[in-house]
Amino acid sequence: MNFKLSIILAIITTIPLYLLIPSPHVSDEQLTAHLHNKVVLLSGADNGIGEELAYQLAGYGAKLVLVGGNPEKLSRIREGVISRGTPEIDIFAILFDFTDVNITEEVVKQTVKKFGGLDFLVSNHDVTTPGPFLSLSYLQNPDFIEQVFKENLFSHIQLALHALPYLEKQNGHMFVTSSLCGEIPLYGTTSTLHSSSKHGLNGFFYSLQQELIARQSPVSITVGAFGFVWTRELSYIYAEGNPKLSWLSGSEKDAARGVLEAYVTRPLTMTFPTLPGIVHRMISYFTPQLLKILRVTQDSF
Repeated sequence: MNFKLSIILAIITTIPLYLLIPSPHVSDEQLTAHLHNKVVLLSGADNGIGEELAYQLAGYGAKLVLVGGNPEKLSRIREGVISRGTPEIDIFAILFDFTDVNITEEVVKQTVKKFGGLDFLVSNHDVTTPGPFLSLSYLQNPDFIEQVFKENLFSHIQLALHALPYLEKQNGHMFVTSSLCGEIPLYGTTSTLHSSSKHGLNGFFYSLQQELIARQSPVSITVGAFGFVWTRELSYIYAEGNPKLSWLSGSEKDAARGVLEAYVTRPLTMTFPTLPGIVHRMISYFTPQLLKILRVTQDSF
C-alpha cells in the first residue's frame, strides 16, 4: 500500500471511530444502584490502578475483597478504605502470590466464604517486565518466562474459571485489565515478553466472551485495553511531570471510573485513554512504518 495513502486511511478511520464509539454517561446514582452491597473481588489491589479502584468501589458501597502480594501496601489500602467510611465487616484482604497458579481457586473460595457470593471480578494483577528482550539475559531465562506467564496469563484464566459459577448465579461481570501491547507491539515502554503475555490474555478472554455469548451465559466480560495510565507509582518517578507523556496518558482516577462504569454498561472492550489508543491501533494497522518513529519516542522516555 502506498505510504501516503495508508496515512490518509489511518487518519480518516481514526476520526469517526473516536467520534462514534459509544461513551454512555453513567451517573453516580447509577453506580451506587449497581454497586451498593455488591461483592467485588479485586486482584492487584496493591498495584497500578488497584488502589484507586478500591477507594472508588468502596465509595459506591461495594463489599470488597482486596487481593495483592505486598502486605504493607495491602494493609495501608485496607485502612484507607476503612478511613473513608467503609465498615470493617465489608472489607476483606487476602495476601496472595498469583504465580502460585494451582491454588488460585482459594481466592474465590475465601471470597464466597466471607460474603456468600460474588458479583464482580476485577482481574487486575500484573507483573511488568520493561526492557528489550534480546539485550537482558534475565528476561530470557525459562524460569523467569514461566513466572511472568503464570502471573500475567495463567492465573487470570484460573481465577475466571473458578469465579464463573458464582458470577452466573448473580448475573455478574468480569473486567480483565489488559493492555494495548496485547494488540500491537509497544516496544520501549514494555518488553517483548510482557507484550506476548498480554497477547495471550487478550486471545483467551476475547474467545471466552464469544463462548459465553454462544452459551447464553448471564456473565459478561470486558477486556480493558489500557495504554499509559498516570499511576501513583509513575508520579514518583516523574515528580515534575513529563510533557512527552501528557497527551498519551490518562489519570488513574479516570481509568478506575471507566472500570466501574463497565459494570453498568458491559462493553466487550474498554480502551483507555481513548484517543491515543485508537490512534495507535490505526497506525499499526495502516502505517506500521510509523511505529518506528513511536519506538524512538518511547525509548526517549
